Amino acid sequence: MTELTKIFGTSGIRGAIADKVTTNLALDLGRALGTFLEGKGTVGVGTDERTSREMLRYAFISGIVSTGTNVVDLGGAPMPTMASHSRMPGISTSVIITASHNPPADNGFKFFVGGREYIRSEEVFLESRVADRQFIVADWSNIGKISHWDIRETYIQRVKEFVLQRGGKADGMRVLVDTANGAACNYTPHILRDLGFKVTSVNSHSDGHFPGRPAEPSPQNLADTMKMAADSDFAVTLAHDGDGDRLAVIDEDGQFIDQNRVIALFARDEVRRHGGGTVVVSIDTSNVIDELVASAGGKVIRAPLGSLQETFEKSGADDIVLASEPWKPIFMDLGKWMDGIAGAARLAQMVAEEGKGSCIELMKTVPKYPMLRENVSCPDKIKPQFLPRVKELLLPEISGVEQVLEEDGIRIERNDGSYVLVRVSGTEPKARLYIGAKTQEGLDKLAAIAREIMKQVLESFDAS
Repeated sequence: MTELTKIFGTSGIRGAIADKVTTNLALDLGRALGTFLEGKGTVGVGTDERTSREMLRYAFISGIVSTGTNVVDLGGAPMPTMASHSRMPGISTSVIITASHNPPADNGFKFFVGGREYIRSEEVFLESRVADRQFIVADWSNIGKISHWDIRETYIQRVKEFVLQRGGKADGMRVLVDTANGAACNYTPHILRDLGFKVTSVNSHSDGHFPGRPAEPSPQNLADTMKMAADSDFAVTLAHDGDGDRLAVIDEDGQFIDQNRVIALFARDEVRRHGGGTVVVSIDTSNVIDELVASAGGKVIRAPLGSLQETFEKSGADDIVLASEPWKPIFMDLGKWMDGIAGAARLAQMVAEEGKGSCIELMKTVPKYPMLRENVSCPDKIKPQFLPRVKELLLPEISGVEQVLEEDGIRIERNDGSYVLVRVSGTEPKARLYIGAKTQEGLDKLAAIAREIMKQVLESFDAS
């Protein structure tokens, strides 16, 4: 039996087109997907703006139709648009060819069914078929058919309807949008204009070289945009990554808003709107979310990174109103996908209405607590022993422990609202440390303890 190679990471498939996400892999993934669908149904295929999109798209589509499964070629489209497409009648699966915020030399694949990402069992089937090459091969007379469709207006209308269920149109409030030369260029600015905002856009022509800035909307990459925001009179600035599932927010002083506060803002609003409910967030998020959700009458569940979809199923909760990893809001009333475009429209609407035209005023309602995120080198070979040893040494050193979560690493939560999370990277030879507290002094104390413990554990492995 052929040994199974793990192709999927925590967010689909990503990697360099030179040696991982090759045309050969694209062809075999298409064959595997068609085999998964038993040579039936219809698959939607779209791409972001990367230069490698066409070669991978044609190879992938060729693999699908070779099994007898039909394809709707949607051309260039943001990731949320493709996820939305997967809910349409007659669509078996929708796939976007994208590497999200990765460098331009990378590309990848993300699969959706019924509005949600593929879960691990579905990914394993595709990996198994790629490994053993047991593909369905259609007879010459039953090869799948290819059609073409522009989904843009359908998706844009859906987002506008969702946002207008939550508030009204703006009256010319000024908004700056940075779309990273990515797939959202022809979406977010147009939606905001239709909602009554006066929009200025930067990095707003599609270009897979990402000439304006790197695709990840981090504070470092958004330095020029933050300066533009500070030097102008925009009420809020909104930024995306390469495929539009991420949202970064900058206030009118040019200050980058911490992602945890953005999640907390959305979570509180959705819980209030539904009169309660559950919010699902990733393990690396701050307790400011718990604080605001509890104040609105809801509760929080934490999930391993990249496992929000599995958590929807495993939790048994039927009242989930919002889910999110940092940067990536999921509005359950819209669908089960990460949607930075809908998030941008809703955030701008909240600034206009609740913030009275000021992002700063809106964010005053969300506490700002200090956080720490840092990495240390941790060889892959010691990862299985690293976390148990850290837990053994770290727990006795932390006072006031309220609960310990071990879904993805070890997260120690204290009764004063602070927490320590240590986890190992699934993609790099690193261990990650996350700390949140309500004061800088409290954070510094926890950081000193955690750093020393991690150092001791790493040194003990070096010595053995």
